[in-house]
Amino acid sequence: MRIRRGFGIGGAALVSALALVFPLAGVSGAPRGPAWKASVPFSEAVFDSATNESVTLTGTEALTLHVTGNVINGWNTSLKATLHHTVGIGGISGGKYKAKGTITLAATYPPGPPIVPTVYRASFVLHPPSPCRANHPSGTCSNPSTVFVPVTITLNADGSVAGVQVGHSD
Repeated sequence: MRIRRGFGIGGAALVSALALVFPLAGVSGAPRGPAWKASVPFSEAVFDSATNESVTLTGTEALTLHVTGNVINGWNTSLKATLHHTVGIGGISGGKYKAKGTITLAATYPPGPPIVPTVYRASFVLHPPSPCRANHPSGTCSNPSTVFVPVTITLNADGSVAGVQVGHSD
């Protein structure tokens, strides 16, 4: 009889302890559910070092953000950025460029609310105007180059998305 009663008291204590711990974990954890997704239109001036020309890109960047962690242990984010229908106009030549690509970038936040804006350096391939293509014979044509279109994401204290900006601030 004594063993059963001791086990019952211990079991009740265990259940009480779990009831106290798990609600706290829910409060301090990252938002539950699917990743945050958005398609953000942008316009960004980049420099193509291969053609020595400034290019104004206009298009849409599809973003998918996964946030894990909590205020106690810190936060981890994974951002997937994909360019859609992104073209550019050369500042000197007036030629039509195309930008393409997908990249996944990560960031970490220390314990506490993750409210400091994070800049992700998203890099993409910039294709010069036709007839220039990769491996084209030497001459006036250039191979594709890499350009950066930064993404700045600000999170709320609970890890949900508060704001997004693609490109530099105006």
